[in-house]
Amino acid sequence: MLRKKNRHIFRKIILTFLGIVLLFAIYQYMQVRREVLYNRENGPKAIANILDMGIEESSGIILSVDKKDYYWTHGDSVDYGETPRTSIHGFRFDSTGTRDHQEVILDGVTNLDWGDIAKDKRGNLIVADTGDNLVRKNFVLYRFKEPKLGQKKVEKNDIKKITFRFPGGEELNNEAVFYGDKSIYILNKEYGKTVMYRLMDKNIDTRRVNIADYIGEFEFLGGSSLSNYMDAATGADISKDEMTMVFNTYKGIYMFKRDKKNINFFDGEVYYHPLKWDFRINQYEAVAFTKDEKNLVLTTEQGNVYKVDVDNFQLLREAESTEAIREKSIEIGGDRQGITYKIKHMVYLIQVMVMDIIFR
Repeated sequence: MLRKKNRHIFRKIILTFLGIVLLFAIYQYMQVRREVLYNRENGPKAIANILDMGIEESSGIILSVDKKDYYWTHGDSVDYGETPRTSIHGFRFDSTGTRDHQEVILDGVTNLDWGDIAKDKRGNLIVADTGDNLVRKNFVLYRFKEPKLGQKKVEKNDIKKITFRFPGGEELNNEAVFYGDKSIYILNKEYGKTVMYRLMDKNIDTRRVNIADYIGEFEFLGGSSLSNYMDAATGADISKDEMTMVFNTYKGIYMFKRDKKNINFFDGEVYYHPLKWDFRINQYEAVAFTKDEKNLVLTTEQGNVYKVDVDNFQLLREAESTEAIREKSIEIGGDRQGITYKIKHMVYLIQVMVMDIIFR
C-alpha cells in the first residue's frame, strides 16, 4: 500500500514538473514570437539586391579604401564537388541594383568557409577563412592590396597568408572580422554571445601558426533570454577613427562606443537596432559603414541589401570600464575537439528546427 502511495506521489511530482516546463516553454515561445513580429514591423526595408552580380550567399562586406560609394563582398563556400568560390566582388548599388561590378580572382587561395572581409590602415583588404565548415584547428586570413578598378586577378605572390589558431586549439566558428588598434579582431559565432580575439600586427608571422589573444566576451542584450540564445554574430566593421564598432546578428545590430583606442569595445557604451528577424528570407551575414558613417549597409545570403541610420540606435547600457587591453600570453595545446564540435552542431540543428517553427 505504501509503495502504491509513493508511486502516486512520484507521478504527481513528475506531472507537476512537466506542467511547469510546458508553461515555461509556452511563455518563452510567446516572448520570442512577439519579438519576431516587432522586428518585422520595425526592421529596415531592403533597398537593393546583389544577386545580379552572379554571387550567392554574400558573407562579408566592406567599403572601399579609396573608391567612392564602392563596396567589396564575397560568397560563402560551396558544397563538395562544386566549383570553389575564390573571388571577391566589387560594386556600387542603388535602388535598381548593382553597377560598376567587377569580379577579382584571388590566386592560390582556398575557401573552406569565408566568413567576412575587412580593411586595414595600409590600403589592404583582409578575407577571413575562419568558418567551421570543416573541423579544424588552424584558420586563415588573406591580406592583399585593394584591387584597382578593372583588375581581374590578385596574384598569389601578392597575397599574405596569415595562419592562426585560438588558445587551447579551440575549433570555433567565426564570421565577423574587423581591423583596429593595429590588430585584426575576430568575433566568434556562438549562440547567445560572442567572444573577441585579436592578432596584433607586430606579432603576426606569416611563416608560422600564430596564436590569437583572448580579449573578452559579450552576452547579447537585445531581446528575451531565449531569443538571445538563438542569435549569433555574423559580421562586423569599425569606424575610421576606431571609436565605434558594430556587429550584426540574425535579428539586430549592436553598436559599441569607446573614448580612446586600445579599450575593449565590450566595456564601452552599447547600442542596439532591430532587424527583420526571419532567417529563411533575411539571413544577415555582413555589415559595413557607409563613407559618411551616418548609415550602415548590410547584406544577406538571399542577396538583399539594407541600410540603417546610426542615429536610430537605442542605448542599452552605459560604459563599464576604460581599462586598456592588456597583452596576454596563452599557451596552446590539447587534442582536436571533434566530439565537442559535434555536440555544438547538434544543438545548432535543434535550434534551427525550433526557429523554423517560430517563424512560420
